[in-house]
Amino acid sequence: MTLQKNRATSGSAHWDDVQIGDSVQLRRNGHLEHTGRVDNRTADGAVVWVMSDRGNRQLFHVTDGYELAALDAGGSE
Repeated sequence: MTLQKNRATSGSAHWDDVQIGDSVQLRRNGHLEHTGRVDNRTADGAVVWVMSDRGNRQLFHVTDGYELAALDAGGSE
């Protein structure tokens, strides 16, 4: 798993290691809140759209307070 914390105070916070199709988890305050696959993202990695297994698509911005974890191909952390 690749963990990317968003640090809004750093001025260069981006989720630029995730790609379309990657399985991801989003945590806030240490709690798992969202899982799914990256459906789309901005070129600068500041915004990702995640499609859940149920087909719900949600937008996340790097300053929303989430830690984004990209899962390996095996789906494990």
